[in-house]
Amino acid sequence: MQALPLLPDPRRYGGEPANLHTLASQLLNERNLGRLVAAESALDQALHSLLEAGDDAAIEMALQTAPNMAVVRLLNERLRVAVERPAAGSTRHAVLFAIPLVLVAGVRGKHVIEGQLPDVAAVQDLLTEQGLFRAGAEISLSGKLLDRDQLLAINPSQLARWRDVLQYASGGLPHDFTPAPVQVDGDGVYLRYLVGVAMQPADEAPVVQLNAASGAWAMALTKLLSNQLKHDAMTLFPLPRAPQTWLAALDDGRVAQQEIRFQVFASNTLRKLREAGETPVAVLSSHDSGELRVTLGAEKNGEEWAGFIWPLGPLDRVDAVQHMMVELLRECHHDDIRVLTELLPTVKDNLPYFPLPTELPQAATRH
Repeated sequence: MQALPLLPDPRRYGGEPANLHTLASQLLNERNLGRLVAAESALDQALHSLLEAGDDAAIEMALQTAPNMAVVRLLNERLRVAVERPAAGSTRHAVLFAIPLVLVAGVRGKHVIEGQLPDVAAVQDLLTEQGLFRAGAEISLSGKLLDRDQLLAINPSQLARWRDVLQYASGGLPHDFTPAPVQVDGDGVYLRYLVGVAMQPADEAPVVQLNAASGAWAMALTKLLSNQLKHDAMTLFPLPRAPQTWLAALDDGRVAQQEIRFQVFASNTLRKLREAGETPVAVLSSHDSGELRVTLGAEKNGEEWAGFIWPLGPLDRVDAVQHMMVELLRECHHDDIRVLTELLPTVKDNLPYFPLPTELPQAATRH
């Protein structure tokens, strides 16, 4: 089986140099163990100082203007460590976590999924029974369904302060989050979060199992959420992710939603093309707006096609996203996959540009 070429990365890197860039590059390029430890400590201290000062803008600017992908990933990794690591000498600290929920829903007409779980205590009990929450631990889980923007609005410096100043979990997080109902209109894939706080004593086993592998707990939670959110006119399939730290959950939830959206898009579009007697072709392309796009269209009929957009997040690896897309297409018994290796415009002839199979030259890469 001939390997497909890789899509180009459409994101732009570089900008105003920052001290964090210099420190990250030094760490990435260091090979001596002793100097590597010192370089990591210097980067961590710089991030800690910015968090202490509440200078989230400087951190965000450094991430946006990083010179390359390696620096972006390293800065994100060390930022998460700085936000999650408790203050020296702390006897216990707050663990701020979030549970991403991908909701695959369909309804004839419209329906609103309320932004509040009817029985969040049952969810917490289930996660305790399944071993994700330690029995007897001080943990508070909110029943509000939150959208991603609300989690993004909490700056890293605020998370670091909550980690150290919160003394009890019973009151939940000291922020007025607003439930975000899901407006279901036809079929859709939606993302919501449950957030919580747990008090973690120093030198004890974790009270929350973060990043737990999917298993019996996920199936049980899917069933419970289905029952709590069900409606006679709606089909609903909740896909819960494991509890994660706040910053990790932001990225994981976005990627999970996009993957499920692509699965739904690919399977539905391929089925429609085949039922119409067409021969489907998949075209993968990279666009100058920082997006990857997939066009699924008929080989010889330019009127029959549908397009999918994957806006690349800062931590997305182009090769990993492409691999996921190709593997899913193959699982749908589709092998005619064409990869365009040049960077394409986002708009052509005043319309969003999706290169159609009928427009491709004979030399277009195909599999």
